[in-house]
Amino acid sequence: MLESWRLKYPFRKEMDSMVSSPVRELPQVRILTPVAALGMALFYVVALDQGLLLSLVQGSPAFDMNLIHELVHDARHAAGFPCH
Repeated sequence: MLESWRLKYPFRKEMDSMVSSPVRELPQVRILTPVAALGMALFYVVALDQGLLLSLVQGSPAFDMNLIHELVHDARHAAGFPCH
């Protein structure tokens, strides 16, 4: 059946080499997706976190101690994020 299809459309083989296939681009997506997710997570930690991440482990004292905020405090100001 496949051979009869190829005989009916002989130009298809030539077109396959000209058109990029999503299957060929899949390894790029597999690499870029985790990199983008990690970048967004780091952006959240540097720019927005005010104790929420550590509160999952420490509980309510994490909001008062604000350890992640203090750790990345200078990086926030260098990146232009106001934090107080």
